[in-house]
Amino acid sequence: MQDLKWLETFVWVVELGGFRAAAARLNTTQPSVSARIDQLERQLGVTLFSQGSRRRELTREGLVVLDYARRMLELQQELQEAIRQPNAVRGVLRIGVAETLVHSLMPRLLESIGASYPQVVLDLMVDTTNILSDQLRQGEIDISMQVGPVADPRAVSRRLCHFPLGWVASPALPLREGPLPLAELTRWPVISFSHNSPLAAEIQRALAASGTPDVRLWGSASLTLMVRMAQDGAGCCILPLAVLRREIAAGLLRVLEVTDVVLPRNAFYVSYLRRPDNFLAAMVAERASAIGGELEKAAQGDQES
Repeated sequence: MQDLKWLETFVWVVELGGFRAAAARLNTTQPSVSARIDQLERQLGVTLFSQGSRRRELTREGLVVLDYARRMLELQQELQEAIRQPNAVRGVLRIGVAETLVHSLMPRLLESIGASYPQVVLDLMVDTTNILSDQLRQGEIDISMQVGPVADPRAVSRRLCHFPLGWVASPALPLREGPLPLAELTRWPVISFSHNSPLAAEIQRALAASGTPDVRLWGSASLTLMVRMAQDGAGCCILPLAVLRREIAAGLLRVLEVTDVVLPRNAFYVSYLRRPDNFLAAMVAERASAIGGELEKAAQGDQES
């Protein structure tokens, strides 16, 4: 954008007939205008104004630059107007998302996209972090929302949110109230994320660090299945508590305090590939990041209360 500022200054110098008038129009100083013209000339390797003309008469190269500068500034104005007009933004946007976010962030994001960009068509898919990362790198999706950033030099990753993990179980499981050591839960499996996910590996390390033997970790790629298994008493479950508010409030699940396991953090990120034609993905990623920050603050407020 710095280059466009230099071009804008050049155009105003020509149209207003001098540095002083251009400086007044741009609300800056005459030396600043002179510096911008010098920088533009150095970058392009040409002289824009004839010598001795007080920089009012253009060289041949200056005439060429003026034509392109005007077109580039007009195109910039068209771009700004297109972004401000929701109906001007259209196309298909392919979004891959981890299932945890389906139950938390996605409803608000989809509502926001529909309101701001009504002509955009969404193609949504739900999968694990590893698969979503591969799909983004291979160009099969435009945006990935997953645990952790996408490890690729072409990827732009923005933090979405962090939902603390917690222990839940069916109230029907014969577990006493109050703090519990992990050893008291080993009668049942521990249900959590798919074994091939990065978060599952961190959970396995956290369980192993407790030194408790005979811990069985069952994995699933489906959050819905994990919640149902926990409600049915198949085992204890490690999940983000923010997505279980309704089940906990309805008494279908109870929160457990397990004293000897430090659960990992599961920060979610939104990622897209850095490409000139990917402005829609960049705008939606920024919107998703803002919504994620609001949800994280709300989740923290729930914990404090």
